Amino acid sequence: MKSSRPELQGYDSEQIEMMEENCILVDEEDNIIGKDSKVNCHLGEGKLHRAFSVLLFNSSGKLLIQKRAREKITFPSIWANSCCSHPLHTETEINGVDGAKRAAKRKMEQELGINPKEIDLDKLNYITKMRYKARADKKWIEYEIDYIFAIKCDVEINPNQIEIEDTKYVNPDELENIFQDGESKIGPWFRIIKENFLNDIWKSLDCLEEVGDKKLHHMGDCE
Repeated sequence: MKSSRPELQGYDSEQIEMMEENCILVDEEDNIIGKDSKVNCHLGEGKLHRAFSVLLFNSSGKLLIQKRAREKITFPSIWANSCCSHPLHTETEINGVDGAKRAAKRKMEQELGINPKEIDLDKLNYITKMRYKARADKKWIEYEIDYIFAIKCDVEINPNQIEIEDTKYVNPDELENIFQDGESKIGPWFRIIKENFLNDIWKSLDCLEEVGDKKLHHMGDCE
């Protein structure tokens, strides 16, 4: 697939197709104000839109993390949480937490190859949401209200190589080593989650429904 957008020339056709999907535009309090393509939402100064981040833990309490593929248009080859993407401006994904949950289930299948039957949406626990802005480079930026979810379950993964370069399950010490090794690039949204929310989630894996404040946290500009 070729795109008429010069910003997308030379990228994989699957990546181009996804960048032309419509995100949900919101104001700073997460009220819906419209829609626009992922391209326009991530170019220049960006347009504030909804996103989600999933933290998937196995029965041993280890967190699944992924290294984004080199083919990714924004933030390639960086380590991130289990799954992160955007609810789309569609009938099934536009409605707040429920819509973001459906988007998360869709993307866990598309990115990680997880059978949708293995993900119970009732056990995909909504923790909180945060607004942040983080520049990838001179061209691309993230400007999002990110819905954060956590789930504890054992799943079989078959990562999509166009989306994901590597995956691993880590305990808190192993994750800290990745953050501190000086070599690994970390997604800015994942860094915010780790510094502000992850410890409480990790301590409460057997009662995730009791974790979180469901508030909107304004995190500002981040690196």
